Amino acid sequence: MTVQPPSPEQLSEVLRLCTVLSDRALDAKIMGREMPADQMTALAKAARLLQDHGVEWPPLLTQVLHEAADRADHQASETRAQAELPADIDAQGLTRFFAALWKEKSHK
Repeated sequence: MTVQPPSPEQLSEVLRLCTVLSDRALDAKIMGREMPADQMTALAKAARLLQDHGVEWPPLLTQVLHEAADRADHQASETRAQAELPADIDAQGLTRFFAALWKEKSHK
């Protein structure tokens, strides 16, 4: 079974759908909601398809994917930082302590 490359019309439809999903992702962010994981996966797969066929991404898709990658990096670093703390240390208390300390030093 041979897979036919997508036609220009099909790639155009992928671009349109990427723009619609990217717009929904931006709306969700503005409203303080998470975009469903399956929609984010669809965007990533569509972006890969476009890249594989030399089609430039819409700017909104680029923005959404960069923000998602940044958020994933941030969550991963938080998870690593919490995993490295001994069980008897209150991470939130430590954060509040340092925040107050930095605030105090900045006022001096």
